[in-house]
Amino acid sequence: MANTLSKRRLFIQVIIFWVIWLGVQSLINVPIEHHLTGWPQEIVLDGIKLFVWCGCAWWLIRQAGPQSLAVDPQKQWHPNWSFTAGYVIWAVMVVYLLAQFWLVHHGLRVAHTFLPEYWGRYFLVVGITEEMMFRGYVFNALLKHFSFAWANALQAIAFAAMHIPRYLTTVPPMSPLTWISNLVSVAILGAIFGWLYAKSRSLWPGIAVHMTWDILVTLFA
Repeated sequence: MANTLSKRRLFIQVIIFWVIWLGVQSLINVPIEHHLTGWPQEIVLDGIKLFVWCGCAWWLIRQAGPQSLAVDPQKQWHPNWSFTAGYVIWAVMVVYLLAQFWLVHHGLRVAHTFLPEYWGRYFLVVGITEEMMFRGYVFNALLKHFSFAWANALQAIAFAAMHIPRYLTTVPPMSPLTWISNLVSVAILGAIFGWLYAKSRSLWPGIAVHMTWDILVTLFA
């Protein structure tokens, strides 16, 4: 069956999703952060992210159809336990982060800003939602139109851009240098998650590395 998802349509979908997430972040999430605290805030924000990201990803995958994607949308949820590179990258990432935090702080200490409820947002929710949308759909569709290198670069850039709505609503505002540093770091991570997805043909290696990165950065930063 011929591919039915054009590059133009995919580009427009990513732009529309960016606008939707900017609206959700500005008009819904920010007021929630101002009026709720603790676990109630966490549960509501997690529910919104799951609904918006996973809901949109599911709908887009369903509309595109398997013929428009490089990896079968059902099989990509199967764990690939034999994917050795996934374990290696996960271990290297853990050692790198712990060593970096040890050198910066002269030891490992939990950040004073860390809250127990962050285990939900930064460990359980973000990895699944963002991997489903960007590797499970965007990157999966790009692989039908471009080489691996180009598809991975494009989805990594789009993945970094999708963090801008959060940065725009951060109080106090971040400095330009922090903006650039964060966007570059997120793009690099997006490329790593893309590589894990393409080589394993499974979402789970990227989800595991993604969740571990986020929780360690939040826990020890």
